[in-house]
Amino acid sequence: MIKLILSDLDGTLLNDEKHIPERNVEALKKAISKGIHVSIATGRNYFSAKRYIEELGLDVPVILQNGAFIYMPFENKILYESPLPAKIAKELIFLARKNQLNYILYTDFLVEKDMYMDKRYSGQYSKYLEQNNWRLTYVDDILKYITKDSVAEVVLIGNEEKITKIIEQLRKKCSDEFSPVKNSVYKGEAFFEFFGKGASKESALNFLLNYFKVKPEETMFLGDNFNDMGIMKIVGFPVAMGNAPDEVKSLAKFVSLSNNDGGVGFAIEKFVL
Repeated sequence: MIKLILSDLDGTLLNDEKHIPERNVEALKKAISKGIHVSIATGRNYFSAKRYIEELGLDVPVILQNGAFIYMPFENKILYESPLPAKIAKELIFLARKNQLNYILYTDFLVEKDMYMDKRYSGQYSKYLEQNNWRLTYVDDILKYITKDSVAEVVLIGNEEKITKIIEQLRKKCSDEFSPVKNSVYKGEAFFEFFGKGASKESALNFLLNYFKVKPEETMFLGDNFNDMGIMKIVGFPVAMGNAPDEVKSLAKFVSLSNNDGGVGFAIEKFVL
């Protein structure tokens, strides 16, 4: 029996217009009314996810920034955070510049304008930057904005092989101090996120399981991308969206409709309600 429903946001709960389809809202609210716990696990930061949390009325811990930050929104309470040490953030930016990769600095977990870039970008993830323009500041050198002992995260965008080599290089120096997350690959361009020690959606899932006193086999997780694969291997009922890559679909117990067709609501109606 499903006791916890956990959903990713982009490409899963949200359609391509970044709205929650009515079918998804209704299914999740029905599940909540039946006493089933509902939460989200997203790569977004709190301010970027806030309107969806409020739309669903989630007064529970939510997993943000791929598990590096767990937050209780209505109580304004930080339950867990794993920031990236400043020295690793600086090293990542140095190596990104050396390898002609694009990079983004995210300074804080709970600051609205948290994104910094010091060079213009016009690749496959331009839409992401457009959608996050409200929190992005262009500066002359982002290293000047690493002013504390740690930052929320650093993102590298570009050739996957180059980024993988950087990860290998860093692991030799400080393997246990950072967590790389392969978020997505789109038209040959990879988007990797770097957080602090032990940060992942999987470790954050364990926090939620303990919080709700629920077992992995009693959990349904709905996702669509590479950063969802870890959780999908743990839960009893992994669901992939119809728009997910084949590698993600291969881990699913059920492949639902696409995110644009209310795939989350469809799966919940079929197996939970």
